[in-house]
Amino acid sequence: MIYTDDTPMSELLAGIASVDAEACHEFARRQHVAGHGADLKTAAALVHELAFAAQLDRPEELVAWKYPEVFDPVDAKMLTDLLQAASEDNRETARQLITNRSFADITALSSIASYLEQAVEQLRRFGVQRPNPQQSLF
Repeated sequence: MIYTDDTPMSELLAGIASVDAEACHEFARRQHVAGHGADLKTAAALVHELAFAAQLDRPEELVAWKYPEVFDPVDAKMLTDLLQAASEDNRETARQLITNRSFADITALSSIASYLEQAVEQLRRFGVQRPNPQQSLF
């Protein structure tokens, strides 16, 4: 799906919850424009760290895990609560929100965090203007 400024936040969050990289990028762009890029970077890094730690705490599931083509959406309310807690560096709340999830949800959260981190870094380096695909490289 293509996300724009007109895409309602509820649709954007549903896309993020479904591990849609484009939704993550649009969310990061909106946060960057609003001046919250650094907070989102902090949140994404913490979510990724905690999700990875939760995966390591479940070695049998980690070894058996097969990355799916499509994830079932994670709970959008939990996702927003997690990102809020992580952006405030509230490690304990963020850890609690991650720990009791299914292994698939934990992996989805890790992927979401990776997409958000990549988008934040791209926006930091290159700004919010999307490149023109017809523009010459030289």
